[in-house]
Amino acid sequence: MSVIKNLHKLLHLQYFSTDHLNKLEAGAALHLKYSNISFKIIEMNIKNSSVVVKTEQGKHLSENYADEVRLIELTRELFSVLDGAKILVHPIPYKPPIIDVVNPAWINDKMLNNGVRIKDIQADTGIDKTNLSAWINGTRPMSQPVKAMFYFYFKLNSQIQ
Repeated sequence: MSVIKNLHKLLHLQYFSTDHLNKLEAGAALHLKYSNISFKIIEMNIKNSSVVVKTEQGKHLSENYADEVRLIELTRELFSVLDGAKILVHPIPYKPPIIDVVNPAWINDKMLNNGVRIKDIQADTGIDKTNLSAWINGTRPMSQPVKAMFYFYFKLNSQIQ
């Protein structure tokens, strides 16, 4: 299975060899492994020797994210093995989910500003006080679904008031 999606489209270029394919695949595999950057061949135009590539970065543990300019540079560097081809890039940088703002300090701030107590959250969500308290005090890590629950709970709560 190819690391670069639709890589088979490049086989139509006259100056494309198996060596080029191997270099592209190896480079793309490294970008995927170390930065969660993926590549997809969108279009290939033989007449003007151009290749359109979608480059997208997903969430990664290193939290070292590239902006649009850097994604374009990385893509052009990787695809430079296609001598003479014009590389057009559609960069899609990583955008953190809105719920990533949720942490114990954020929850405490929202509770204070909205006049919400743990009892209120317990009554509204049906989640036991022990779990709620542990998340709010930071003694228990929050999963993404828990963060989403708090985010949308307070978003809805602020709209009602």
